[in-house]
Amino acid sequence: MTKASEELQKALAEQKALDEKIKELKSKSKEEDLETVKSLCKLHGFTATSLRGCLKTKGSGKTEGTKKKPAAKKKAS
Repeated sequence: MTKASEELQKALAEQKALDEKIKELKSKSKEEDLETVKSLCKLHGFTATSLRGCLKTKGSGKTEGTKKKPAAKKKAS
């Protein structure tokens, strides 16, 4: 193998190791952040209804800023 190929293999191995570390740290951070949110909800008495505007819901294809279009007017017969 050439020197460039060896360096590429080494860089790819380092990238894989870093990707695994990032995934692990994200998971740990997520758990800690969830505990923080839970404690703040208890402290301030937030409910799902009061947080509805800022929580992502399952199956919701709408993005923030998407507005409903007004219904088409029916013609009088």
